[in-house]
Amino acid sequence: MNANEGRLLMTRKHGQVFGLMGATAALALLAAGGAQAQSIEELRARVEALEARQAESGRVKVPVGTTIEFGGYAKLDFTYDLDQGMGDTANIAPARQSRFFFKTSTDTAQGPVNTHLEFDFFGGGGNQVLSNSYNPRLRHAYGTWNGILAGQTWTNFMPIEFYPNTLDFQGPTGLPFIRQAQLRYTMPVNDQLTISASLENSEFSGRNAAAITATNPTGLVGETTGNVATGNGGFNADLDELPDFTIAALYKGDGFGLKAAGLLRKLNTPQDTDDEIGWGINLSGSADLWQGGKLVASGTYGDGIGRYIIDGVGEDGFVDAAGNLHTIESWGAAAQVSHDFTNQVSAALAYSYYKVEDTFLPNTTDNLSIVHASLFYKPNKRVLIGAEVIYGERELANGQDVDATRLQTSFQFNF
Repeated sequence: MNANEGRLLMTRKHGQVFGLMGATAALALLAAGGAQAQSIEELRARVEALEARQAESGRVKVPVGTTIEFGGYAKLDFTYDLDQGMGDTANIAPARQSRFFFKTSTDTAQGPVNTHLEFDFFGGGGNQVLSNSYNPRLRHAYGTWNGILAGQTWTNFMPIEFYPNTLDFQGPTGLPFIRQAQLRYTMPVNDQLTISASLENSEFSGRNAAAITATNPTGLVGETTGNVATGNGGFNADLDELPDFTIAALYKGDGFGLKAAGLLRKLNTPQDTDDEIGWGINLSGSADLWQGGKLVASGTYGDGIGRYIIDGVGEDGFVDAAGNLHTIESWGAAAQVSHDFTNQVSAALAYSYYKVEDTFLPNTTDNLSIVHASLFYKPNKRVLIGAEVIYGERELANGQDVDATRLQTSFQFNF
């Protein structure tokens, strides 16, 4: 058992060990009844038949060379909003972040085949009045083989290798953040450098002047309830002509790392009256500053890539009353400094910023900045207790601004 991850590994080898023990016992019993067995060969044949019937009736069948792994954690979050209730603004509910994953790895003559399935409980549909139940939500579902990845996981444009660590589930603003279906190929150049490229699910998350009504003042395309767009909050992906294309290069050195990623996409209006090219770049990295100290940072800039950035949903572009498509330019940056005081206690301070250059309506976001001050305590390898202060300030295109502060405490139990 891996004590660090708290995972259970089951292999066919274990089954063979238990099968051998069972076979030995069966041989002893059959030998005692010598009248029923005439030779060792007959005994072996009977044992093999018993093992075959047992295998057929078993509920778990693991091919030879396959490793199964599962794990996850249960997490409880306590939040207190000092200014006004922010609800899910920071994607918080008491236990929805709890998750479960299931992995397999199978050896083949052409290399290992790996799969990964993962769920949490941010699927919606729950309430805090009665049972606090929430629907499971698919996070990851993909397979890999010889550098090929197919399925749903983090976008190749996302700097997941250098992401700030916060208790806040949504985390800092201005960072690329998407899990979506894709086909990716990763090629190692050497022990330190890898290059990857992907074709990913295309989805226009924009605004439509024709859809602006009293109940939908933002012009978000999609079913609306009050002032909030539900569903995907954007244009139907079936109307997109091409998948989004990404390419990235990752370098990991001694005590530091760097990643550069690019994104290219084609956006179409729902009526196919106009189209535009969206593009973006991301530069990220990490560096060990001192003994126990570390810096991670990321910067993103693009035109028509709002959907790829935290807090950028609906900021890909907008369609004017004449049916013309206009992409929206935006950029974001985030940095976090952390320090490990001991093996059990660490602290981190993060600052992030998101800026929209081409606003569409006076009540849309012009810029957003967030500070996360975090303290982490790990009494053992399976338990995490943390406290965090989150301060955010949002300025609208009309010049109005608002700020808010949230206090969060979390208890996480890994298995």
